[in-house]
Amino acid sequence: MNTLVEKFCNYYKEFSQESIPRLDEIYHQTIILQDPFSKVEGLNNVKAHFSKMMENVSYCRFDIIDIVSNDGQALITWTMRFAHPKLNNHKEIVVDGVSDIKFNERITHHRDYFDVGSMFYEHVPVLKSVIKILKKRLSV
Repeated sequence: MNTLVEKFCNYYKEFSQESIPRLDEIYHQTIILQDPFSKVEGLNNVKAHFSKMMENVSYCRFDIIDIVSNDGQALITWTMRFAHPKLNNHKEIVVDGVSDIKFNERITHHRDYFDVGSMFYEHVPVLKSVIKILKKRLSV
């Protein structure tokens, strides 16, 4: 496995507010980070984005499931576990996803794919019941 891909995986195993300054070790200055919520360009903007995102998160870690890597690109499947005081009564939320990264000496593109409903919407009290009804209606 590529050393940079290994660094990326190790970094996200214990993601926290304190780890954000170390993003320089894996991301290029011109990094483009995209997920279902946003698209952020530039290392300083990614740091600010993560810092804001992690403000109220009690903990966040990623269990790496599988890695497929070749020259300059990797697909990494993971399970994210996190807790937030305003979601799910502050109980752990588990979300499966995939990161698609492109790199040279550092990562230049990082795109995450995951189910936004299982991460967020299903844990907001008002939306939770609506989603439950919709899932029931759509199930065969």
